[in-house]
Amino acid sequence: MTTKQEVNLEIYQKAPRMLEEPMEVALGPGGGLHQILVAVAGDDRLRLDIRDRRFNVYYGGGNLMRVDGRKSPWELHFDEKYFKGGTLQPPVLPPNFLTTDDACAWVQAFPKLIAGMEYWWSLHPKGEKAHCQAMAATNSGTAQSGDYLVLDLEYQWAQRRFDMVAAKRRLTEDDATGWAEPDLVFVEVKCTCGACSDTSGLSAHANDYRDIIKAKKGGAVHDIKLEFETVVAQKVRLGLFDRSLGFMRFSPKVSELLLVLIDIDPNASSMKKPLSEVRGISNTLDDTARIRYMCLDSPDYKMTSDAEVPQKRLVAKVT
Repeated sequence: MTTKQEVNLEIYQKAPRMLEEPMEVALGPGGGLHQILVAVAGDDRLRLDIRDRRFNVYYGGGNLMRVDGRKSPWELHFDEKYFKGGTLQPPVLPPNFLTTDDACAWVQAFPKLIAGMEYWWSLHPKGEKAHCQAMAATNSGTAQSGDYLVLDLEYQWAQRRFDMVAAKRRLTEDDATGWAEPDLVFVEVKCTCGACSDTSGLSAHANDYRDIIKAKKGGAVHDIKLEFETVVAQKVRLGLFDRSLGFMRFSPKVSELLLVLIDIDPNASSMKKPLSEVRGISNTLDDTARIRYMCLDSPDYKMTSDAEVPQKRLVAKVT
């Protein structure tokens, strides 16, 4: 398997996250998958995110259902690990989508699948993923007063991974709402000091960010913006994002990296090293790139500019 370091970033190509037309139509009114969309719209614990010719329905940070359109017939999947070692038995469900009844059977089974997931998490705490799901639910595509809109969970480019991709409100004279041409932001979430220092800690993600924005002389970020303009357009058509946002495109500004610290004291002694490491990486970037921090205290997950902390101020506190 190719390692991250072995990927040639100058020629790397990624299949974009996009549903092909038949699957988008099937999710729409009158389509065979529409009941899944109705279930997601009616339950703020659920979230639908688009992948390459497939989509995931998330619950509590875990994958409740995957519909994979890369093969015919489309595959329907649930990770049965959630039922291992417990007394609950997974429901018997159709493995493929053939008719509307197949999708309805899965929707009707959501409570049983959720029960299995909850039992698994009672034995294996989910931690960071739960926070990400809560952040996504709070900063959703419906009417909200935050300054960020979570577009996607679990994004990767050339094995560089981030918990979320978001749009950041950008107010202009021509756009009083700030959503017509927002900034694109990569988001990484940490909820323990230990997670800030391990092999996938803050500095690892700062390095990933640097790799991406420098790849192809900025062309990689341009391609990612185009990918998510398609994602937003599909989510608007499906009713997952509010048309009133008036989204048109992303701003030409270089995408930022936002490191979100949840229930973490940035002044803790164990935070000195990871914060300093990120500062060192940030110093290698030009003035157009930014690594920022945001500090949140659960259960308040609203992402606002007021919660942002400039890196130089945060690092200065622990230096």
